[in-house]
Amino acid sequence: MILDRFLSTFSLVSRIPVKIHFTFDASRMDFYLPVIGVCPALLVFLVSQGLVLIMSEPLVISIIVLIVQYFCFNLFHLDGLMDSADAFLGTVDREKRLAILKDSRVGVYGFFAGFADLSLKAALLSALLPFFHQYAVLLLAYPISGRFGGALIPCLAKPANPGGLGALAKDAKAFRAILGFLSALIIWGLLAWGFFKLGTFVFGAEVLGGPAFPTWNFQEIIPIMPLLAISLCLSGPLAALFYARVYHRSLGGYTGDALGAAIETGELLHLSVAYIILSVAA
Repeated sequence: MILDRFLSTFSLVSRIPVKIHFTFDASRMDFYLPVIGVCPALLVFLVSQGLVLIMSEPLVISIIVLIVQYFCFNLFHLDGLMDSADAFLGTVDREKRLAILKDSRVGVYGFFAGFADLSLKAALLSALLPFFHQYAVLLLAYPISGRFGGALIPCLAKPANPGGLGALAKDAKAFRAILGFLSALIIWGLLAWGFFKLGTFVFGAEVLGGPAFPTWNFQEIIPIMPLLAISLCLSGPLAALFYARVYHRSLGGYTGDALGAAIETGELLHLSVAYIILSVAA
């Protein structure tokens, strides 16, 4: 049952095909959506590490990382953000908004939102790359923060369409989403630490653009880490609150696009907050 629920959620939010047989059961999407955030986080971690070993241009590294992440995990979520922009940035009625959300075409508002989202993420990842050697575990947890926000949407609003994809999460509970988020952070921290140590052993101290764990300056890191951790944990909930309110006021409830928009915005907030805190601290 646990594997069925995990794979059911994974199959909904990833382009990676699931080759093993499972019984579809999305009843615990609230828990497993943040947990699945570990997968893109680990993917970003490994791709970043590999690229840093062969090239030195931060922006190019960031763009390649995002291409890989979006191809494997984020395209559906980006579509949700773009559909939300088309539906809510224009002055139209409820029925027109619902029609826009169902329309596969992209309008000018959607194009703008998608372009802004990807451009800002590329710029932020590029700017944060020099900090990876000290704060990689927190910085690269942005896919977990985003999916935590997506998991909270059904806890804050009811489905606008009882027969839609978003209604699969209609029985979501906030405590399960929080538990999934905390579980994801623990799993991610252990995995990242293990791969970081392995990379240091294999390649030496120059991993992810800087010295590995043994050379950390703890006097500089310790004062910033709690503030950084607390701020980043709020990124997902803030995105969820915003989209739950927008969808509730305009449509009377959320759709699957709301989850995607919250995930994309939560990821962007995570990176933005990290950049602001580390820039001020520096």
